[in-house]
Amino acid sequence: MTPKLERMAVRLKELIKEADVVISTTIKVDYSTYIGDLELLNEWIMKTQNILALIFGINSIQYKRAISLIDNTISYPDEIKELKGILKGCLNDFENGFVVGQEFIIAGEIFESVIEESKHLLKTNHKDASAVLARVVVEDSLKRIARNIGISHEYKASRINDELKKIGIYSQPQWRLIQSWLDIGNAAAHGDFEIYTEDDVRNMLNGVEQFLASDIFK
Repeated sequence: MTPKLERMAVRLKELIKEADVVISTTIKVDYSTYIGDLELLNEWIMKTQNILALIFGINSIQYKRAISLIDNTISYPDEIKELKGILKGCLNDFENGFVVGQEFIIAGEIFESVIEESKHLLKTNHKDASAVLARVVVEDSLKRIARNIGISHEYKASRINDELKKIGIYSQPQWRLIQSWLDIGNAAAHGDFEIYTEDDVRNMLNGVEQFLASDIFK
């Protein structure tokens, strides 16, 4: 695991242990038992919801299953145990690589370093090399999305961009932006350096960073 993935796994383990702490506050009222420390309970629920959304995404079965419990207003020890079981299952899947979004997390770390290198090149007056590197990130990102949703990743990047817009993965303005990034990268790769400016590459890098941070990669 990369350091980032390790931290996420550790977080899941912490929350599994914290579930027992929450359960330990159980009190008995008449013939029923309830979690006594509501502040601790709500803090644990919030952290659980956050890490599942971060790792698996809000459209994942893991997140939806957890939310189906949370939305019913958890207050009983057995409900905490049930949510703890979901966390344990999530941890097992995560540690064994059975998470679609895991590829994006790893790729995101790689992309961050490439984008930083691209920024450095731009600052040192190497806009053309910067544009080429940025295009590599865009193309690889599109291919990963394509594989994830069943589109052939053998298509050219511009074709994948068209397909993703067509099926509603993102809007036409986003499609147009991505196409402009591909155009700049292609121009750089083919020696058409006069077609674009340093500002174009700078805007490209800013846009790519925002794109990588979007929900598409969660």
